[in-house]
Amino acid sequence: MNFVFLLVAIFGFFLTVLLLLKKNVNKLPQYFLAFFYFIYSIYSLQTYIITEGLLTQFKWFYFWPLLLYSIITVPVYFYFKTVMDDKLTWKWQYLLLFVPFMMSVIDVTLVFSKPATYYSEIVENAIAFPKERFNAQYGLLNLNEHYSLRHLWQVVYLFSLLPLLKRFLTINPNDKLKVVLNRWLLLFYSALCTMGFITLFLGVERLLGLNTLQINNSSLLSMNLILLLVLLVISIAPLYFPSILYGFPKNQLLVSSPISNNTTSTEKMYGLNNQELNNSLILIEEQGAFLQQDFNLKACADILQVPPYHAAYFFYQTKGISFTSYRNKIRVEKAKQLLDSGYLESNNLNALISACGFNSKSDFEKTFERLTSTSYNLYQLR
Repeated sequence: MNFVFLLVAIFGFFLTVLLLLKKNVNKLPQYFLAFFYFIYSIYSLQTYIITEGLLTQFKWFYFWPLLLYSIITVPVYFYFKTVMDDKLTWKWQYLLLFVPFMMSVIDVTLVFSKPATYYSEIVENAIAFPKERFNAQYGLLNLNEHYSLRHLWQVVYLFSLLPLLKRFLTINPNDKLKVVLNRWLLLFYSALCTMGFITLFLGVERLLGLNTLQINNSSLLSMNLILLLVLLVISIAPLYFPSILYGFPKNQLLVSSPISNNTTSTEKMYGLNNQELNNSLILIEEQGAFLQQDFNLKACADILQVPPYHAAYFFYQTKGISFTSYRNKIRVEKAKQLLDSGYLESNNLNALISACGFNSKSDFEKTFERLTSTSYNLYQLR
């Protein structure tokens, strides 16, 4: 079973890299989520080293991860805050988040300020008496007090997020992408709360010298492994549903496109910066990309640097129509412009159709009539 901890650690590191390399997503929440899984990967790796009896070869790997573990509440809290607020505004109260970390810094400093034999003794006792390692006194606190303190902080700050989470879930509850995001946040929040309560309970029991559930060392390892596996399994969701990484549907004033009747609208959209997307769309129109016969949704998404499904969502939310309808509208406007300027006096109909991006005469005539409420022939006569 111990080997599974190593596999969990490897998968966690792989997941961290994937999250950091993911492009065109809401970067700040993505970084916090990646940092969270990096910490748990370190924890899994250290657990594997200790349980496999490899600590004698990796004594240096025993103490310093305490600093990482004590900061676990920070990426968790700020992940939820940045997803739900779509920004991070620093407040002095956030310094309280770092209390477990500051206690760890003090104890790490105290340990390493003493003779090397002091650190060696702590590690040797952890190797010889693994069940008793939580009682090791580092400086101000022992290991179990550090353990309990950081999980208490996790539970308290997760609980403080509950009102904000409840309000966030009521925003656009029927929107497809918002439904996916809501489900992920609920799943992730529930898993973290469950893990926090269980680990805090075990820590307090050890502090009081109790074992009401009669949990032995093997059962404790199994429980830790299950919690780690649950967290890693649900982490697949942001990769399987990338819209999760686009974050909060923010309100912002979009720059209008020439084809959108020169109006502006405030829309709720997912993504990094929809004003930038709209500006990019204007450039695409000016460059005539919509008039190319092979210009489809995927080609447009590649230029906008978003996934095709997100590009499709962008058109529905900001323009009120599909990508195809938007493209056809541009092409028909171009056809009308060419007809009005006497294009057919020196060119034939096929040249007009090609210049407007249509693939065939029938496609051109059907689209033209549908969007102008008049046939191409009648328009030409006018």
